[in-house]
Amino acid sequence: MSIDLGARPDLNESAGLDVVTPADAAPESWANGLGVTRVLAKRLAWRLSIAELRGRMPFSRLEGVERVLIPLSASPLTLTVDGVEHRVERERGIRFPGEARVVASADRGGVSVVNVMVKRGLAVPAYRIDVRRGAVPIDPNTTLTVLLAGAATVDDLPLPPGSALLQSTRPRRILCESALIARFRIVPCGH
Repeated sequence: MSIDLGARPDLNESAGLDVVTPADAAPESWANGLGVTRVLAKRLAWRLSIAELRGRMPFSRLEGVERVLIPLSASPLTLTVDGVEHRVERERGIRFPGEARVVASADRGGVSVVNVMVKRGLAVPAYRIDVRRGAVPIDPNTTLTVLLAGAATVDDLPLPPGSALLQSTRPRRILCESALIARFRIVPCGH
């Protein structure tokens, strides 16, 4: 099974949209039809979405894709990746190959997760998660900045958890008292 990571006309770079929230995207079915996701942004080499996990759910197998998954809450989440169990915390996240056999186990109440998928051979994902306070400048080399927890604003716009700032040439900063933020650099292969 493969995944289409092509650009969506409403979320492409020419549209100038550089702040997206989960409410900006309609729910879509997973490739295997067993779950729901909201695609916040797509480019040729990568895709950012927010997925909903409830109970025990097998993931879609996605050939040629590197995945990074980070919970948006402190609720317990376990991923079994090719038979090895991992407790996944929002302060660390997890990276795994899309071809792996993955089963998520979450509370019945559900867990929302940040899901970044990168086409292997086109780019490589790197990420860092940390608590930030005050005015947080956004490095123009950061592809995606995602609010995981806490209250924050950008340009006086409140950001709910799961909101993302996409790479932009204009200077940006997030204002927050205390927020858990994930920063992704998606580096093209050969750079």
